[in-house]
Amino acid sequence: QVQQAHPLLLHLLSGHGGNCSFLQNIVKYSGERHRRIFCATAWLYLSDAQGSAALERYRQSAIGGMGHACELETSLILHLRPELVHMDRVVDETSYISTPNYYMDWNEGGALIANPPWDDDTRTGAYGAGSLGTPEKGRIWLEAAIQEKSAHVLEIHEQHARREAQRNAGY
Repeated sequence: QVQQAHPLLLHLLSGHGGNCSFLQNIVKYSGERHRRIFCATAWLYLSDAQGSAALERYRQSAIGGMGHACELETSLILHLRPELVHMDRVVDETSYISTPNYYMDWNEGGALIANPPWDDDTRTGAYGAGSLGTPEKGRIWLEAAIQEKSAHVLEIHEQHARREAQRNAGY
């Protein structure tokens, strides 16, 4: 008797935006090549409707204020490990070259996708408004990120269960 393999459910997470396109390719490859794997990913965190709403509700920076060493990341570290943050060294850099169809922010936007050299838009490696970071925003955004990722895991399980039921019904 042939034993059917157990399905594998994967949620691939990245803490670095530059890895997200690679994870999308892995997800697409897995879905095409391995029917018993249900693999999903998302753009970092605070990127779905609820997460984005939490981000927008408390952010003080304009578009371009969240990218790297920014309001969000500084707030998270101020909440989690405040001794690692030296606010007297924060440099706000928000002069990213933007056009209506291409701009940089936490949830990148516009119809165009590009990857210009980082040093075209930053002298220090920072991109965003780190000076606006606070421990309280970090706490709020971390809790929202945890809720978002927990909901994603539940949704992955739901997707898998419904697809398995459909397959078992002969679809």
